Amino acid sequence: MEALTSAFIEGFQLAFGYPPGENYVVSVSGASGAGVKEFVGVGGVPEDLVAFYRRVGKVSLPDVGSGFFVHSVGQTVAGVCGDLPTRIVGAREDSVVVFGSDGGGAFFALSATDGATVYRLPPSGVEGGVYTEGALPCEVVASDLAGFLRLLEHELKGGQGLRAS
Repeated sequence: MEALTSAFIEGFQLAFGYPPGENYVVSVSGASGAGVKEFVGVGGVPEDLVAFYRRVGKVSLPDVGSGFFVHSVGQTVAGVCGDLPTRIVGAREDSVVVFGSDGGGAFFALSATDGATVYRLPPSGVEGGVYTEGALPCEVVASDLAGFLRLLEHELKGGQGLRAS
């Protein structure tokens, strides 16, 4: 991801005619991933997300698609504790862990039920940690976190996989 981000930034101005914003991937130094300790005592966080945060601290890619951001582990923990949606209701019902967002106001969330499914939650009503599907329903963007990261890789290479419709 870091190498792809660097290549993306290098070719950005030539492709778009203006300089890129601050696009970066922050790696976690140290084998244990110090930030992951914040998950201790927080229930419902899928193991794949914990493993991800052992290696990656934060991702900010405002110039990829409509923007793509993976929250820091602290933001994700705060979300699980009530700052962000923890449940989807409507046509689809699931418990979720929000771990990212795009530049259009949508959230990216991992199912806490199966620990794998990744959703894109377009802007809609949120009350008491409950996201209510609106006119634009939430969508499954990947069957697991690895698939989601492959979609992001595709975007960095110039694809259209995560662009908001």
